[in-house]
Amino acid sequence: MRRKYQLLLLTACLLSANIYSQVSDEHIMGSTGKIAHDYFRINPFNKDFSTFLIRLMNDPTLLQNSIIRKTDSTLFFMEGIYSTHRPFFFKPEKVKVILSEREVEIDNTGLTKSMFLYQVVAYATPGKEGTSDVKDEYDKILRRYKRSFDMNNPRELKNGDTLTGEVRDFYFENVSFPTVSLAWSSDENNGNLVAITIRFLVFDNRAFLPKAAYRL
Repeated sequence: MRRKYQLLLLTACLLSANIYSQVSDEHIMGSTGKIAHDYFRINPFNKDFSTFLIRLMNDPTLLQNSIIRKTDSTLFFMEGIYSTHRPFFFKPEKVKVILSEREVEIDNTGLTKSMFLYQVVAYATPGKEGTSDVKDEYDKILRRYKRSFDMNNPRELKNGDTLTGEVRDFYFENVSFPTVSLAWSSDENNGNLVAITIRFLVFDNRAFLPKAAYRL
């Protein structure tokens, strides 16, 4: 199980006490929704969440599909490899999709709410050419979307003194967590990859991005 969550750890963030509005801002949804439309085969923001989940779990283009359903002791997790979905400039060896449920605190009472991390990961060929492919893809996506967000925060990934990747979190001023993260990585464990992660909550059977009364 640890390996299944390894990629998500590249872009996971720590969330703490916040007060959320149950209303999504049109600008926030538009910017994040554009990335969902451009890179994810199934968009979670333009349909009921239950419909989105059914379509994702039953997508006929997904191979090696693995699903862990939510129970009293486990949270929802699924991953699969696309047979045809290739929304990137370079030609990846494979493209993986991951949907992972996390529990986060919503206020200082200790109450929690489910957050979903929706990720698409493209794997390039091994070696220097593959590393160049994922770095170039990362830069292209960054240039295309960075002006759509209020701010972004880059974090280098290193193995000792060697740079092995970068994670960039994209924020809106009135949302307490990064709605989107972009990452590239080149290491022995995961190979050469570029990943896009979208975070959202679910309210009234719809994926939404809450406006916060204050942010971290």
